[in-house]
Amino acid sequence: MISLTIARKYARALLEIGRREKNHEILGKELESLEGLLRANKELKAVLCSHFYPALRRKAIARSVGQSLALSPSTLDFLDLLIERNRMDHFSAIVKSYQELSDRVSNRLRATVASAQRLPLQLLGQIKTQLESTTGKEVILSALEDPSLIGGVVTKIGNIIYDGSLKTQLVRAKENLYKE
Repeated sequence: MISLTIARKYARALLEIGRREKNHEILGKELESLEGLLRANKELKAVLCSHFYPALRRKAIARSVGQSLALSPSTLDFLDLLIERNRMDHFSAIVKSYQELSDRVSNRLRATVASAQRLPLQLLGQIKTQLESTTGKEVILSALEDPSLIGGVVTKIGNIIYDGSLKTQLVRAKENLYKE
């Protein structure tokens, strides 16, 4: 719980900087890019989060990596702050909180659609359009494959799940048979 509180605090601060500089979308993409790199490179993440290395050394490494990723000065300064205050271990939670806050400011929702097989792009476009008209917000849609669904789709928006999978329909039919 403390990690989430810390993450929101830092995410909110960076979002305010981004809104003031009118580049909060760019900052979000930079955070996602850096998070992807840290997820892929466990050694780099371990060094940036480690208290065994002096903060100045970790800042220099972060700056070097940030410059190679062409990160903005605001993001580089933000990394310096996280390292200085020993908060890099909260980085993933900060990025997630930043996405949520940025989506709220930009009137967006993130949704996932799971299906047994890869859905055609045209169908994904139709699902996205339907979700946008239903919610009145821009929808960022990601598609997942889940062979256990057998058929149909499961759509998740935030905490709301629309389950139209064949698997769920079979479970309901089984429950109805047992009731009779």
